[in-house]
Amino acid sequence: MSSDRPVFLRRLCVCADDYGLSTGIDGAILALIDRGVVTATSCMVLRRTWTADAPALRHRPGTQVSVGLHLDLTNVDGSAREASLAGLAGRSMLLPRSTRHWRPIVREQLDRFEAEMDRPPSHVDGHRHVHQLPGVRETLAELLNERYGRDLPWLRGTRPGPAAGRVAFKQRVIHGMGGPGTQRLARQRSIPISGRLLGVYGFDCDAVAYAHALDDWLRQSRDGDVLMCHPAMDDTPHDGIAAARRQEFEALRALDPAAVARRWSVRLAPLNPRAGLRA
Repeated sequence: MSSDRPVFLRRLCVCADDYGLSTGIDGAILALIDRGVVTATSCMVLRRTWTADAPALRHRPGTQVSVGLHLDLTNVDGSAREASLAGLAGRSMLLPRSTRHWRPIVREQLDRFEAEMDRPPSHVDGHRHVHQLPGVRETLAELLNERYGRDLPWLRGTRPGPAAGRVAFKQRVIHGMGGPGTQRLARQRSIPISGRLLGVYGFDCDAVAYAHALDDWLRQSRDGDVLMCHPAMDDTPHDGIAAARRQEFEALRALDPAAVARRWSVRLAPLNPRAGLRA
């Protein structure tokens, strides 16, 4: 018997970062969730709009969207202004690998997430990938094991996807911040971790180039990969990537999940740790 239904060969999680940073970002993410394009979002629980906009996520089912924590260590004042990532990375290298320094910082953010969502995060990643820094990753793994037992959130891995030139270099830098160590730790602690990280670019291309890149990421994706994105409907003060965010929103809004399935045999879906994610 023939069927017109597509055969889904690969699951791809499209994860929108920075929920809670501004109303324009939060509104864009919610619109893309409702369209079935964004299937996960990572929340900045220290930022200004988190408390007000968290209820919009709370009642959306996990079959529609994974809602996780976007661990935030460069917050200045709740806005989009950022402390130095280089300084943070340097401190993480110099501090002892003990979890005592980072423990209250990570614990507070898990507490804030749970207070608004009434449940644990489905996953944890890091704003500017800080979740994989030495010391931070050990603290995070320790707290996840303590708090959630066997029902562990998944971690976002940073293994590079296919790329060339400056994008490939940026991918290597991101993964080099602590990606291999995070993968080893995830295996040791039995914490699920996603596959390759797609969506990395320089935030410097025009709308046509971004649409082409998005097409390439969909075509080249593998089962269990995460495609990171940063959409917004309007500008956020102090946000250095505001123009890129608007372009991403328009390109993602133009996607039709059914057409993606037919063209690339890719199903846009949340990741399920019990469905085969592994380090």
